[in-house]
Amino acid sequence: MGGGARSGGLRTLVRLERRHVRANARFLLFAAGTDIDEERDLLDRAYQLYLLIFVAVSLALSFAQVLDLAGQLREGLGVTVSSQMAHLVLVLAPTAGLVAWGVSDLRETPLRLAAPDITWLARVVRPEELFVVRLLRDLPVIALVSAFGGALLGEIASAHLGLWAAMCAALMLAARLFALDTALPRSVAEPRRRRAATVVAYVIVAASGLALLLAAAPLAALLPRALSLGVYSVVVVLLVDLLLLGMAGNKSCYADMAFVIDDNELYAARRSMRFLALADSNAYKEACRRRRAQRHRRPRRTWRFRPGRLAPVSHALASLARRPSALLGLFSVGGLLVPMGALVMTLRPGAGVTLCWLVCACLSLREPLELGHVFREDCRNRLVRSLLPFGRLELLVLDALPALVVTLAASGAVSGVAAAAVGADPAAVVLLCCALDVLLALSCGLDDPAAPVRLGSVLVTGFAFSVLTLVVVGLASLLGTAPALACAALLVVLLARALR
Repeated sequence: MGGGARSGGLRTLVRLERRHVRANARFLLFAAGTDIDEERDLLDRAYQLYLLIFVAVSLALSFAQVLDLAGQLREGLGVTVSSQMAHLVLVLAPTAGLVAWGVSDLRETPLRLAAPDITWLARVVRPEELFVVRLLRDLPVIALVSAFGGALLGEIASAHLGLWAAMCAALMLAARLFALDTALPRSVAEPRRRRAATVVAYVIVAASGLALLLAAAPLAALLPRALSLGVYSVVVVLLVDLLLLGMAGNKSCYADMAFVIDDNELYAARRSMRFLALADSNAYKEACRRRRAQRHRRPRRTWRFRPGRLAPVSHALASLARRPSALLGLFSVGGLLVPMGALVMTLRPGAGVTLCWLVCACLSLREPLELGHVFREDCRNRLVRSLLPFGRLELLVLDALPALVVTLAASGAVSGVAAAAVGADPAAVVLLCCALDVLLALSCGLDDPAAPVRLGSVLVTGFAFSVLTLVVVGLASLLGTAPALACAALLVVLLARALR
């Protein structure tokens, strides 16, 4: 009877998950002018099949174009440098995944339930059934995306694409399962020991990520030997995955369902608003922030700001402490976008690769930069802004100083390690990163509504100027690293004078 009940609960969860997938597909296909539930005749089904084929062919052609760009990058960098870079990324990608998944699973239980699931299923399903359904939903997606990324790295390294795809997928699955093994004890622990279990799990995640980051270069040097074993190396990693999977499954059996339901409150609210992110990402982020604030209703600490010019700096520090999620935006700019651009400008793999980076940078800059968040909030508050004894440039520098320090530290660490790994000049790459970070921070000063900057009838915004500066510095980098650095420094000086 117990086994039949458990299998019945598992079948119920699988059917419910299938209905969730169908509902999501119906919403997305509705934007293309079709409804998979209402339109079921032959012509409608033919049109829906045509849409699926069109999307599949588009994705295949896009991936083929990305592989071609990877080949151009390999030719520009040389086989040796591109191979070293690919091996380094194959080590860093699971490291980043482990830390990201670990933090996410520790902030909210990995046993996820939507709002209807909490209402109707919380008392009839077991935690291990939730765990199985979660794995059936997430692991294939992780493996597929990782396989495509591994094939791309294999093209850069001029190696067997299938082997690299399988190895990358196996390593990413290992990182995901290790994060689950680390986070699940939080859901299993007794209430009085839960905080201690959470702290221990955070320490394990941080220590593992730091250890892998410090050992990235030696591990990247050992990867060619491991990959030379062919499919046997992938089998070894898959055996480790099975061991981690068994450990996670065993821990999930003892999860506290009362805690799982309570900890799913934010996830359920966020899932109910997930399609709002497609229409208005800023409204979605603000709604999520408000939900988090409502959940953690407790008296805020009263911050005593320092006098004089230290007042805006202490205000910015308080804002950063109260919004730890802002660090993700700072790290994405300082640890990914800017170092990648500096490496591309220093190594000069070709105009095509530089153009691809510029396109990615412009797309990522559509959202307001976290570097200027405090400055924009101060400018919006007209009563406070009129009383501040600071000019625009001075206020921008003081408000953005804590965020800029975090961004510069991330850029310096990542760019220095990456430059040493690919054989570039670390000093030139780090200096170029710092110049680009300062440029992006100063461009936020153009978003002051009280003092708009115009060139004739054209309003110059922070987004427009940041895109323009990246394009100009990128074009200058085609002449060499020194011209790019000189161009970035000149733009810093000109923008600072314009903001005075």
